[in-house]
Amino acid sequence: MSKLATAQAGDELFGLAPEEFVAARDELARRLRREGDAEAARRVKALRRPPLSAWAVNQLARGQQKALDQLLAAGERLRAAHRSALAGGDAAELRAAARAEREAVARLVAAALAGLREAGHAATDATRDRVAATLHAAAASPEAADLVRHGRLTADLDPSGFGTTPDDETEAAPAGRGPRRRGAAGTGPGRGRGRGTARAGADAAAEGNGDRAVAAEDDAAARRARRAAAVAARDDARKRARLAADQAVLATRHAERLGRLADQAEREAGRARATAAAAIEAASAARERATRAAKDLREAEDRIPADH
Repeated sequence: MSKLATAQAGDELFGLAPEEFVAARDELARRLRREGDAEAARRVKALRRPPLSAWAVNQLARGQQKALDQLLAAGERLRAAHRSALAGGDAAELRAAARAEREAVARLVAAALAGLREAGHAATDATRDRVAATLHAAAASPEAADLVRHGRLTADLDPSGFGTTPDDETEAAPAGRGPRRRGAAGTGPGRGRGRGTARAGADAAAEGNGDRAVAAEDDAAARRARRAAAVAARDDARKRARLAADQAVLATRHAERLGRLADQAEREAGRARATAAAAIEAASAARERATRAAKDLREAEDRIPADH
């Protein structure tokens, strides 16, 4: 109950205006201490006021839940597209997923900056970049998504610490058409054959350049997907290693405890064996004394003269 109350209090604190955070936190810690809950007071006192960028993201979890859910869903789609591209899947889905993720981030960045301005704070380019970075991190990793979803960030998140997000990608050409060309000369009646030939050559060159650009873009997407998969594999291996180390420590402690119990049981068994041996000796001595006493009794009875 103490931890639950502390968590609820923390949620309330992170919903306050930044300038109110420290005073409210300290007052809550003092109240908890007066009520005798020193541990809860310590946890509350340890809460740190988030920077404006993290504060703005925290407010998205309170006022833009639907848009935030859309971002996290786009992040799941993007991670799935990365895995698919790594396995040889369609790069078009990777581009579409990356575009959907960027659009979701852009909407939330705009909402976060609007919230900052409404609260009387400047929405600088640096703040915009930090908000966007935190949102990209939330889309790149379930762990970061969980942090952002709870709205209790005390610092900005870095996407590089949770995976990768694709860079801007070229707009795909409509279905059934070649890549969009720029700078191609117009056509029309009255154009000379030479100009038409030159234009056709220019169009062909532009189309070839467009094909190469798309191929290069697909290669870059595949490289990003491979890197994302490698980072995810590394993070998973790191988690497994930490878990194995923790289990080894617990197993060692358990074995040591069993060893101590075995030693204690052996000592107690030794004491029990010594006690039993002493009891056996005492019983034997008691039997000998009883035998002697019975003999003495018979001899004493024999010495009594008969009463005639």
